[in-house]
Amino acid sequence: MTGQDVGRLDFGAAIAEAIADSAPTWLTLPSGPAQAPDELGALLDDFDAGDRPAAVAAGDWLRAEAFGSHATSRTRLLIADQRLAGFYSLASAQVELSQRDRGRLGVDPVRVPAALVTWIAKDKRAAIDGKELLLHATAMARRAAELQATSVLVVDPYDEETAAMWRERFGFRASSEVRKPKRLWLPLQPVD
Repeated sequence: MTGQDVGRLDFGAAIAEAIADSAPTWLTLPSGPAQAPDELGALLDDFDAGDRPAAVAAGDWLRAEAFGSHATSRTRLLIADQRLAGFYSLASAQVELSQRDRGRLGVDPVRVPAALVTWIAKDKRAAIDGKELLLHATAMARRAAELQATSVLVVDPYDEETAAMWRERFGFRASSEVRKPKRLWLPLQPVD
């Protein structure tokens, strides 16, 4: 048996156990489709984040590209109630902040090291609140900040409607970047 076979069996067992368990379970997506068991394929095929363009794009990315993104981001899955309840993917990034915002954070460079939520979505049928996904992503970003300089959590909103949701529901702030919609950020640690 090769190391790849062992990885597939281990992840396959973890998926099967998560589906059978009544408690929500977090799993990290394996690095390639060769490690994806059939049970995972069924969960991905059944995932439905809704009809909004951002939700459709997130589901499409998860099914088509998440395995190939292992070198640039890490995807975590939340299995609950025998389905994929939600997921997010994190990567390292930078964000340009205003002088005022940098002062609040106590950092000097214009471009601040960040943890980027590249994709995040919950299944519209899941009994969880999407905030659980964001809280888990924040916790993982804080763990990474213990090992490398990471000052903020950032998202690149899919569209202006999604940007408004991030600002209103979670308190994200607009960066100083010129892109539209602007990259949004939250401090990883409390600020005065």
